[in-house]
Amino acid sequence: MPSTPLPAPQPLPDGYYVAPPPPRPLLLFITNVKNARTVWVEISINDNVHMLKRYTSRKMGIPVQDMILVYQGEELKNDTQIKLSKLDFVIQKAAESEPSAEDCTIHLIDIKDTPADIREPKAAGPDGTHGSF
Repeated sequence: MPSTPLPAPQPLPDGYYVAPPPPRPLLLFITNVKNARTVWVEISINDNVHMLKRYTSRKMGIPVQDMILVYQGEELKNDTQIKLSKLDFVIQKAAESEPSAEDCTIHLIDIKDTPADIREPKAAGPDGTHGSF
């Protein structure tokens, strides 16, 4: 049975708009600095860091509020969109070619693994010092 050729593309009628395709998801590796456990997460560049933490929490079992995510020495803040954070470096690399796994790795610090005296410094004394160390 012969196949019928498809009709040629037609121009869009007035008033119609075709939106560009959404950006490809970004593949990121999240590595726990204490035990080196690594998981991968796909996320939209339009999502925020809090969403990235939620995806990571599901895979690692660490509560979102206990996570600090660090990329290239900078903490990723919850309300920052991925494309507006320091991760824009990975987005640019992905547009040019395949970024390396090192480029796509984010370090996770579980605050429960951090000693309390580092996590919550002692209140300053009357002279402004934090006591003896």
